[in-house]
Amino acid sequence: HRYDSIPFANGMIGAGMSCQLIHYVHDEHDKFFEVCSKFDFIIVRCNPGQIKADGGSQEKFDDGMRMMRKMGIQVWPSPDVMEFMGA
Repeated sequence: HRYDSIPFANGMIGAGMSCQLIHYVHDEHDKFFEVCSKFDFIIVRCNPGQIKADGGSQEKFDDGMRMMRKMGIQVWPSPDVMEFMGA
């Protein structure tokens, strides 16, 4: 996990929400997004370049997150915001 993932999760749990930390593994892309489709919202805590460095496709991940948004699931930050910010 990123160093700040646990405090994020604990804050949400403390506020009465359910929170699960899940890892994106590019070899399990479809399974990951199947699980994500069950959530109300997704907070992405993946550093820019991390997916590509692991052999995956950042574009494929971003397209999956865009699909989540089209399904009505909020994604923070959205891939488009990250791209706009230069990440």
